[in-house]
Amino acid sequence: MKAQFILLIILTLMATSSFSQNANEAIRIRQNEMGFGARNLAMGGNGVALAEDYSAIYWNPAGLASLKHSEFMGELSHLRFSNEAVFANSYSDMNESFTHFRTAGLAFSLPTTRGSLVLGFGYNFVADYDDYLYFTGFNELSNGLEFELEDDNGIYNWYTFDRDVHQTEEVFSRGGLHQWSLAGGIALSPSFDFGATMNFWNGKEEYNLMFRQEDTENIYTIYPADFHSYTLHHNLITDFDAFSLKLGSIMKINRALRLGFAMEFPTTFKIREYYDSNDELTFDDGYVDAVTFEPSEWEYKIKTPYRFDAGIGIKSSNLNLAASLTYQDWTQTRYEKPETIPMNSEYSELLSENRIIQKEFRETLNYHLGGEIIIPNSNLFLRGGYAVYPSPLKEATSDMDKKVYSAGIGFKIGESTRLDFTYLTTAWDRESEDIYTPGGTLEQVTKNQLFLGLRFQF
Repeated sequence: MKAQFILLIILTLMATSSFSQNANEAIRIRQNEMGFGARNLAMGGNGVALAEDYSAIYWNPAGLASLKHSEFMGELSHLRFSNEAVFANSYSDMNESFTHFRTAGLAFSLPTTRGSLVLGFGYNFVADYDDYLYFTGFNELSNGLEFELEDDNGIYNWYTFDRDVHQTEEVFSRGGLHQWSLAGGIALSPSFDFGATMNFWNGKEEYNLMFRQEDTENIYTIYPADFHSYTLHHNLITDFDAFSLKLGSIMKINRALRLGFAMEFPTTFKIREYYDSNDELTFDDGYVDAVTFEPSEWEYKIKTPYRFDAGIGIKSSNLNLAASLTYQDWTQTRYEKPETIPMNSEYSELLSENRIIQKEFRETLNYHLGGEIIIPNSNLFLRGGYAVYPSPLKEATSDMDKKVYSAGIGFKIGESTRLDFTYLTTAWDRESEDIYTPGGTLEQVTKNQLFLGLRFQF
């Protein structure tokens, strides 16, 4: 009887290693950042030179100085996430939806004898971790899974359950990065505006993984290793906290041409993880051995690099055009150990990932193009744009770069209220592999997003 056996599951170590942070996790914390502001997003994510509303608090705080009236901004977004995955020559297609409250902020135009001074404060949702992956297929490759079992004679042996099995994996992630921002913009001269933003970051990600493999071909039949299936569940909650500073300027070359520059200083995120896991091994006779692992916590830091933005904007009575670049050197991303915690083997392994970051990642230059048409004799604005976010992986192909097409429409309701609707579609290829599913998956990911923004001046 299976109850006579002692089952020792080495997946305890595998579960730990699967969540030990690696180079990819350090990069990912800021990789999906896209900001907010339906108007700017519709124009290809261009706000460095032409953001002249509350959203300048994110894109370039110098843009706040252009506000002639105080205003409130609110925004919602809805994401439709689609992932087509190929695993072991099997195709899977999955979809998921996510809705977020994007921003709520105030910008106050203060009275001045000359120039302008505008202060802004608010909440902003700037990066999402929403993701979904499901795949299933028959895998002939070994994932190293084995168990130590005792037979009826009291002899212990290791038995593999590692290849020629049908594997299924489902990964679900939800959450994002939030900012509480305080900023100011000031016109230092008729042709030069300056601004600064202090961001107090917090965020949360909920990550769930389900892995299952089954002996569908009835290969594992020799007692005591007559395995039927193995199922594993991982749950990880990650909290983020940080403080950052961003400086910006806008030079007004003439009545039409503007140049914008912004710089964000390196930001150190304090990370806290809460992890739990459980699994069960089922044999052919129906016996189930289930284990719930002890929940664990740990803490570390990630330091993200400088971010530099530069943009050009052309303004006229019926047409606005914008282009911008964002430079980030991902090789300068670093894991750091909290000062109050002694060095141990786990932190030593974590810090060793910094060498992998330097070896496998690179500098990137995002570019954004967009425009806005003001329909004459109407209160209607039409917008469109295009942006490319190159993959930070050094060996990435162009198919792994995120390409964003955007379109939007704005309505002016009276003198004080504006509604903005924006649609974004983003597509890229991705490769995923973990210790449970050797060979990995090839994925085609598509994100379709809708944004609804409201601006009210007072």
